[in-house]
Amino acid sequence: MLHFIRERAKGFFAWLIVGLIIIPFAFFGINSYFDGGSADSVVARVDGVEITTSEFQRLYVRERTRRQEILGGNTDPALLNDVLIKRDVIDRLVNSAAVTQSAIDAGLRISDAQLRQEIVQNQQFQRDDRFDGELYARLLGSQGLTQEGFEAQIRQDLLVGQLISGITSSEFATEKELIEFAGLEGQQRDIGYMILTAKEHIEDATPTDDQVMTYYESNLDRYAITEQVSVEYLELSAQDLIDNIVVDEAALRKFYDEQQADFTANDERQASHILISVDPEAGENSDKAARDKAFAVLEKIKAGESFEALAETESDDVGTAVNGGDLGFFSRGMMVKPFEDAAFSMSVGDVSEPVRSAFGYHIIKLTDIKAQKIKTFEEMRDTLENEYRELKAEEQFYDIADQIADLTYEAPDTLEVAAQELGLTIKISPLFSRHSGDGIGANPKIRVAAFSQDVLEAGNNSEPITLKPDHLIVLRIKEHRASSHRPLEEVRDKIVQSLQREAAEEKVISKGQEIVQRATSGELTSVLAKSFNSEWHDTGFVARDESSVPSEILRAAFRINNPTQEKPSIEGLEMSSGDYAVISVNAVRSANREGKSEDGSDALDQEKNLIIRKYGSQVGNSVLQGIKKRAKIEINQNNL
Repeated sequence: MLHFIRERAKGFFAWLIVGLIIIPFAFFGINSYFDGGSADSVVARVDGVEITTSEFQRLYVRERTRRQEILGGNTDPALLNDVLIKRDVIDRLVNSAAVTQSAIDAGLRISDAQLRQEIVQNQQFQRDDRFDGELYARLLGSQGLTQEGFEAQIRQDLLVGQLISGITSSEFATEKELIEFAGLEGQQRDIGYMILTAKEHIEDATPTDDQVMTYYESNLDRYAITEQVSVEYLELSAQDLIDNIVVDEAALRKFYDEQQADFTANDERQASHILISVDPEAGENSDKAARDKAFAVLEKIKAGESFEALAETESDDVGTAVNGGDLGFFSRGMMVKPFEDAAFSMSVGDVSEPVRSAFGYHIIKLTDIKAQKIKTFEEMRDTLENEYRELKAEEQFYDIADQIADLTYEAPDTLEVAAQELGLTIKISPLFSRHSGDGIGANPKIRVAAFSQDVLEAGNNSEPITLKPDHLIVLRIKEHRASSHRPLEEVRDKIVQSLQREAAEEKVISKGQEIVQRATSGELTSVLAKSFNSEWHDTGFVARDESSVPSEILRAAFRINNPTQEKPSIEGLEMSSGDYAVISVNAVRSANREGKSEDGSDALDQEKNLIIRKYGSQVGNSVLQGIKKRAKIEINQNNL
């Protein structure tokens, strides 16, 4: 078996083997049952804590999918701009890492009981209003998540929430602040307004050539074209070779005979356990407390209490506790050694003494045994053929990969030699920049190689770029577009439109300021509106949430100084649309905060909660910025 793994620990077989090893460990719940690092690249470091590419990509895909679902068929390309989404995602990950580290430094912790309660109460994992461990494992698996990885993320989210809520919930408001806030929030204003529309004056101005040129030169950044390249490339993957593998029946039977041991179902055990966890960093007292608890639980089992019922109430393994501690069937090598040794030495129905592992004390109950069985050639026919094809495809892949490397190195100024020799097709990518692209240009490794000095400046073929263990690309520059600016003639019409729009906006601003001056001097606003080909709107008293008034005008009306008894307050507003509004505040009516709200509660109590949440949000944002300012943050843009 070890020889088989060593010979095929590449590509398809490597992933198959890793998958078979990892999946059973998910049954053990809160902690990871295996060691070892990851070769995953790093997109950022926050105080030394690494944020990996896989974390970033997982959140990026979810965020992009979420935005697409919200927009449906009316997708706004600006909202789905990859650069903007990636920036938002990395900001969220950095914020979370920084706050998490700050919470840990502050001595905050999330207990296993808190974690368990959070997961058990999650309705996604419930069936018939009860937590369902099988549904829990299946949902995580469908999203490519391990149980321990998911629980680690939930623990981190709870930790962040604990710190933030501790800050925001500490805010309070004085009685004076509440009264002032209540009065302002419930205030009503009698307003009037008119709008001077800029688009009515778009055609009034005809920009000169000098004006167009001046605008172009002053706004060159708007017309910048990022440096881009297109590459031609040879692509090789084991997956593409599989269909061409000819399966010889005699070779397949020989393959079966050689690997027969691997098609033998080993003895398997089915067991349940009760885990009394021990913090690896805790001292002897903590270990003794866990051991004493484990023996106390064992005494209850010996006294006749149900093992399954005790697992539900006493086990610290969230994933199995609700199923009576059931771990399902497992073979040797799938559990940690102390646990495995105990389980494989027991008879069906036996209950073990507490077994110490790195994660605490286990009380094990053996519930079933599956004896060894050798699967026949016919039973394994389909599996054998698939594995045989994969094996031969991998052998061909590595052989051809060596040839590609040699041929593209020996003829560094062309891919034609390697393509003709190996029967490969030269493909061409769309243009992409140093920071983003489509097709193969979406991969950071491809972009780094394409813009390297040896490929871009020297004009050589790249070295083989390994995208996956069984997937590589060799590329060379097909087209190079240096950083430049779109020519004037290409953008002339847009510049003319911009200048016309600016002239129109300046014109309505000038008219609007004249109206404000004349209205302040006593002229009737309704008469002025007609003389300027507009319409005056008298709204009467309106609140801050009045929907019949344009929101920009409404917000401005509540910012304008209170009127006097002699005359209204009149001001102008340059609107985001380019239009200009003249707004008159004629009277202000303070809110009456006496009495009860519709649900019978004190109106001031409701507003107290509102202002405290507002204060808390402001303080929370301020604390977050302070944490980030103190943290050492490194972001690797090339891996985004």
